[in-house]
Amino acid sequence: MKGMDNELNKHHERKPYYEEKIDLYQLIQVLLKRKKLIVGVFLVVVIVTIAASYIMKPVYRVSAVLAPGQIYEPESVRDALIWREKEIDTPENIERLISQNPFHYEILTQLSWDYQDPQNQFDIKTNVQQRTSYISVNIDSSEPERAKEYLYTLLDKLQAFYRPKIEANVTLLNNEKKRFINQKQNINNQIELIKTNIKILDTQSERLQKQIEEIKKNNEQIIKQRDAVLAKGHNPEDAMTLLLYSNTIQQNLAQIDQLNLKLEDNSFQRQQLNKDMKNLTTQLANLDLRLEEIDSLLVNIDIKAKEINNIADGSESQQVNSKTNGVELYGIKIVQEPTIDPQRVSPKRTLMVAVAGVLGLFVGIFAAFAADFWQSHKVSA
Repeated sequence: MKGMDNELNKHHERKPYYEEKIDLYQLIQVLLKRKKLIVGVFLVVVIVTIAASYIMKPVYRVSAVLAPGQIYEPESVRDALIWREKEIDTPENIERLISQNPFHYEILTQLSWDYQDPQNQFDIKTNVQQRTSYISVNIDSSEPERAKEYLYTLLDKLQAFYRPKIEANVTLLNNEKKRFINQKQNINNQIELIKTNIKILDTQSERLQKQIEEIKKNNEQIIKQRDAVLAKGHNPEDAMTLLLYSNTIQQNLAQIDQLNLKLEDNSFQRQQLNKDMKNLTTQLANLDLRLEEIDSLLVNIDIKAKEINNIADGSESQQVNSKTNGVELYGIKIVQEPTIDPQRVSPKRTLMVAVAGVLGLFVGIFAAFAADFWQSHKVSA
């Protein structure tokens, strides 16, 4: 019993527990008391941030937009050769090639820039635009003119990378064009030969017709002479003459029949030659259409066979011409040439000041509470 009484006495002797609560009024009083400190810290942080933003070098974005060039591949469809349009490479592969940038040291060597200079190290950002074949290429740099020159040279290297493929396609098209031209020449030769044969047949027919007319006239004269002999009456001495007349008339008629057969044969040959010439003319028209198609494909590729050697020399004038909007060179179409965005990418002064202001306000409030805590602790001690 005594043990229980002692425990009850100890329990009653304990101090009561009071839950600590935040006194909002007291906190506000601390903030008002230390408002100069808060404002001072806020102004210092903001002023330092503004000064730093003006000290920092502005960074601008150089951007360009590319698209794969087109090549044409032959495809047999129902015994006919059709040229299908095809991209020289997928946009994803081109984007990957630009991101990896295996041409970096070649570019620096061509521009005579120092490999070790940090200004010559560019971070190239690429992106394939959704539902299109367009590739965005961006370089952020504090030296925008330098980055622009670098990007131009990169595009030239990229175009040169695809040059063998586009030249092979042009060579294929030109070989096909030469084949069509040779076929056209052969057909023209055949048509000329047919025309010559028709002229020969016409000459022969005219000659045969004249022979027939002469034989007919001769036959008519012989018939008149025979009729004159028959009109004299029966005379045994004229029997031999009449027999000769009859034989000659029969021979002339047989010769006329042979000549008519030759005329019919010439006429048949002439019809056949005209039919062949019509077929050859149709083939010639089809070849002209194929040649027009090949020429249009070469124009669409924008590299003609006669220009290939000129492209290879890489002269300064051609480098300038390669910086033209919408021109396809070496299989890459430059939709938008490299341009410098006048709006700087960084520093973003408004954002920096806003973030610095919020941060300075929090730091000032923390400093106010810390100072008040230090002072109260010092007084208590």
